[in-house]
Amino acid sequence: MLYVLIFSILLVSCGLVQEVTCSKESNNLPHHEDTYSTLQSVRQHIFMKEEFYYLHVSRVGTFTVYDAFDCTFECLNNPSCVSVNMAASRGANDELWCELLSSDKYRNSSEYHGNKSSHHFAMKSPCSLSPCQNGGTCVANYKYDTFECLCDKGFSGKSCEKDPESCKKLHDANISRVSKLVTLHVDSKPISVLCHMGDFGCGGGGWTPVMKIDGNKNNFHYDSACWSDKRAYNLPGGETGFDTQETKLPTYWNTSFTRICLGMKIGGQINFIVIKGQASSLYSLIADGQYRATSLGRTTWKRLIGSQASLQPHCNKEGFNAVGSSNSFSKARIGILGNNENDCNTCDSRIGFGTGGNRDDSNTCGNAAIKAMGYILVQ
Repeated sequence: MLYVLIFSILLVSCGLVQEVTCSKESNNLPHHEDTYSTLQSVRQHIFMKEEFYYLHVSRVGTFTVYDAFDCTFECLNNPSCVSVNMAASRGANDELWCELLSSDKYRNSSEYHGNKSSHHFAMKSPCSLSPCQNGGTCVANYKYDTFECLCDKGFSGKSCEKDPESCKKLHDANISRVSKLVTLHVDSKPISVLCHMGDFGCGGGGWTPVMKIDGNKNNFHYDSACWSDKRAYNLPGGETGFDTQETKLPTYWNTSFTRICLGMKIGGQINFIVIKGQASSLYSLIADGQYRATSLGRTTWKRLIGSQASLQPHCNKEGFNAVGSSNSFSKARIGILGNNENDCNTCDSRIGFGTGGNRDDSNTCGNAAIKAMGYILVQ
C-alpha cells in the first residue's frame, strides 16, 4: 500500500484565495470572510493508495487531472469527499479522470473491488485498524479522527464487543434459528445459556431461559429470598434444556419481554402455556410482593398439569404474587389459587411456580397434589 502525504501549507497557494499572495515575505493575511472560510477548510491528511481497486458509490464530483496530487487536492477542497477513484493510465492530453466520493471502503465494503483501470485513494481512517467486532460496520468521522460502530446481529458496545442481550435478538437478527448454546450479555457480564428457538409449545421465535424449579425442593418456595434478590443460582443450569437442574439466571432481573413461557414437566410429559404482557423483567413483576393479576382462566392453567389436573372451583385468583386472605394457605409467585368455598379465605388448591402454604407447604411447583419440574422463559 502506498501513501500520498498532503500538507495543509500547500493548499494555500497562488490563486486559491485572491487576497493571499505566494510571496514568502507576505506574513499578514487580510481579515476577509472568504480567506477565513478557506483556511478553516484546509486539512492535512495522508491518503492511502491501493492500486487497481475501485469503490462503486455515488460521486460528489468528477475532474480531469494530471496526477494523484491534483486529484487528492480536489478531494480536500470538497467537505463531502473522503476518498477518490483515479484512472490508472492516462488518456487524451495526458490527463487522468478523478472521481470524488463521499464514502469509504469501510462503510461500503461490498462495493469495493479490484479492477484493471483505476486506483483508489482514501484518507487515513480511524477505521483502518478494524475496531468494530462481530460484523459491525465502522463509520469514520474524519474531522475529529474518531469512529462509530454500527452494530449488527444484536451486538452492542462501542466496538460491538458486547454479546446480544436475549435469545429473541439472536433469532430476529437471523443469527440462529435452532436451539443452541450461546453467549448473552446480561447484567453487564457474558453468560452462557441455551437459547430455545422455534415453537416447542409456546410459539415461534427465540426464548430466553430465566428459571428452572424443582417442585420437590425448597430453593424456590414462595417465601424464598430468591424472588426478591438479584443473585443468580446455579448458572450451569441455564446451559441445559428441559431437565431437572434448578437455576435462576440474571435474565430474571435484566431481560425485558412481551411474553412469558411457562412449562411443567410431570413424568416425561411437558405442557406449556403463555402469558402475554410487557415488562422490563420478571423481577419487576414479582420482587416487590405486590399482586398483579392475569386473566388466562382456569382451563388454561390446568393445561400445565395435563390429564391429572385438579383445581378447586372457587376463588380463581391468578397472576403474580397470588395469595388468599390468609398467608398460611396456598400461594404462588406465578399461578392460580382455588378453593371449595365461595371465597379466597382458605385456599388449599393451586397450580403454579414458587408455591407454598396449605396443602403441602413443601411443594414449590405444580398443584397441591403433584410436584412438577417447572420452566420459565421469556421473549
